[in-house]
Amino acid sequence: MPPAPAVPNFRPLRNAAVCLSLSLLAGPLAISATLAAPPARSPQLSGLATLLLGTVRGKPTGMNGVTRLTDGDVDRELRLACQELMRAGPVDLDDTTRFDGCVTRPGKIVEFHLKVSGVDATRDDTREFMASAKPILERGICRNPDVPVLGKLGVRLRYHYVAGQKQLVLLDIPPDQCLRK
Repeated sequence: MPPAPAVPNFRPLRNAAVCLSLSLLAGPLAISATLAAPPARSPQLSGLATLLLGTVRGKPTGMNGVTRLTDGDVDRELRLACQELMRAGPVDLDDTTRFDGCVTRPGKIVEFHLKVSGVDATRDDTREFMASAKPILERGICRNPDVPVLGKLGVRLRYHYVAGQKQLVLLDIPPDQCLRK
C-alpha cells in the first residue's frame, strides 16, 4: 500500500497569522488590556500626549487634553505632544507590538510608529492577511470615541505598522472617516 500523501504543515503560518492578528488588533480594538503585560511605570504625560497614546492603545481618555487643540496653533500643540511621547520612550502595547512614538506633519497630521515582532513581512500570506485586516483595524480605531472628536478638529491619524524594516500596513484615518461610521 502506498504511503498517504504528505499534508503540508500550516501551523507556522497559522501561528504567525494569529500572532500578527492579535498584536495588530490589540490597540485599535481595545483588547490590549487583556493581552498585555502589566504596564510599566511611565512618566506623567500631558493630557494631549495621553490622548494621542490612547488612540494607539484603543482606550478612550475622555478627551483629556483636547482643549490644547481648540486654542492656538494646533500643529504646534500636536508636535509638542509627539515630542513628549518620544521622550517617554517606547511603550509595549502587548507581547508583539511596541509603540515607538509619533511625529507630526503640517496640516494636523499625526503619524504613529508601531513595531511588530514575530512576523515575516516579506511573506505573501502576511501581506494578504494585512490587506484583509486593514478595514477591521480602521473600524476598531474609529470605535474609540476620542478619534471622531479629533476628526472634527481636523486631525488626520496615520498608523505605520512595521516588522523589521518592512512596512506591514499603513492605516490612514482622515478627519471625516470616523464621522461616517
